[in-house]
Amino acid sequence: MNRRNFLGIGTGLGLAAFALARPVLALTGSAGADARRPGSRFLPNVPVVTHLGEQVRFYDDCVRGKVVLINFILVECTDGACPTATANLRKVQDLLGARMGRDIFFYSITLQPEHDTPKVLKDYSANFGVKPGWKFLTGTRANIETLRRALGYAEADPVADQDVNTHLSMALYGDERLGRWGATSVNSSPETIASTFKWLSS
Repeated sequence: MNRRNFLGIGTGLGLAAFALARPVLALTGSAGADARRPGSRFLPNVPVVTHLGEQVRFYDDCVRGKVVLINFILVECTDGACPTATANLRKVQDLLGARMGRDIFFYSITLQPEHDTPKVLKDYSANFGVKPGWKFLTGTRANIETLRRALGYAEADPVADQDVNTHLSMALYGDERLGRWGATSVNSSPETIASTFKWLSS
């Protein structure tokens, strides 16, 4: 529970470290036959379902041409990490104000798609008063696993990799248009997280 490593961005990259101050990380490697390649970056275009019941494609509909923040969650979180992170990001949403849903978008992807149906995720988001610009995503187990690995939320140890609690404390953020990507702790102060978006598109 106390070891939640963000190992890399992009399939097979396996980055063991990341910078929190203005990181610029390129997604490399192949995310499978259903990937889209914007420049040198690879992102899966697998189908997912939002908490509002919308059928969307991850790359085409959620990320392409946008500034985004992406994290993984568990609705049934055993140690309280996910509710704490969601509440923290909810404060970030307020700090970003009118930019949310206009040029910045949040996506929280469940690690337990069998349990976290669109209705479960809708109720979860409602509990935090989530506003437009932030969607919670679910889908088939295979598609969620494709996203998890392609986005770098993977452990080198295969046993640890199966522990969903090891993938919860980091958020990936970036400007897909410019190919600028970085990672931040979801436990950082809301002001710190919000400030990361000031340089992304500058």
